[in-house]
Amino acid sequence: VLPLLLLGAGHLKADLPLALEVARARHPEARFRLARPLGTHPALVDLWVERLRRRGATSQDGAVLVLRGGTDPGANAEGAAFARLIEEKAGLPVVPAYAAKARPTPREALLRLAALRPRRVFLLPHLFFRGVVEERLRGRAAGLDLEVLPPLMGHPALLEALEGRYREALEGGYAPCDTCRFRFPLGRFAPRREAQIAGLRALRHALFAPGRHPHGPFIHLLLCTGEDCRERGALGLLRRLEEDLRDLGPLVQLTPTPCLSRCGKGPVLIAYPEGVVYGGLSPEDALPLRKAHLEGGEVYREKLLEVI
Repeated sequence: VLPLLLLGAGHLKADLPLALEVARARHPEARFRLARPLGTHPALVDLWVERLRRRGATSQDGAVLVLRGGTDPGANAEGAAFARLIEEKAGLPVVPAYAAKARPTPREALLRLAALRPRRVFLLPHLFFRGVVEERLRGRAAGLDLEVLPPLMGHPALLEALEGRYREALEGGYAPCDTCRFRFPLGRFAPRREAQIAGLRALRHALFAPGRHPHGPFIHLLLCTGEDCRERGALGLLRRLEEDLRDLGPLVQLTPTPCLSRCGKGPVLIAYPEGVVYGGLSPEDALPLRKAHLEGGEVYREKLLEVI
């Protein structure tokens, strides 16, 4: 199931899981896989960077990335992260804005950007098609000195991003961090040789990409803080892990993530690069998890869900 969604809001978190539940009940012999939304896929970042460069954008200019927006704070935050990725790669300030139900509005974003006194301002409608939302944007921008770029439409980068999400769902084993240069699927955790290869790759990452998207020298813990996991105590577990792992410093990187698509089994935590998935964790599991996995190099079997 390949969702043609830019951000993972209500349709991905509520509607699609319910539809899949019905499909699984009707077709128990079939295996269903749900791919991730397009989100912060690097191909989409490159799309906007390329368009800005074609317009001759420089560090003296600025841009407003307009997303549709909604009531889901996680999806809105992912949109803001997407704007930051464009800013870092394009080398000019990019302010996120939301066309509906979220702030800042496009007008508010333009006022924020005006404080930087940009030479030119580009409006980037991060929308699939021309329609009501874009017409509304153009109406609000009338009279302002803006360069309005086209929406995504059928750009090849959009197809590249969709194919990437399809490959992830098909092959499995990918960590949900789009911006990592050394993101890759791994084999089983159990064989000693695989664990050694995983350690070497993580060490290479720490040496050659410091500060870019660190997985620490050896272990990156990805803790799901999606809606279902939050209801099952993920935030309390996050606070306990932050306290109990502080002394490990650069040896362990702990990152809260959006939904990891294992709803009902949370709080869910993935230990990368080994690819071990734990579920049903509580704050009381923080210390035994540390002793078994982080210090002992073994699987914490009491809460093991799977190995990807």
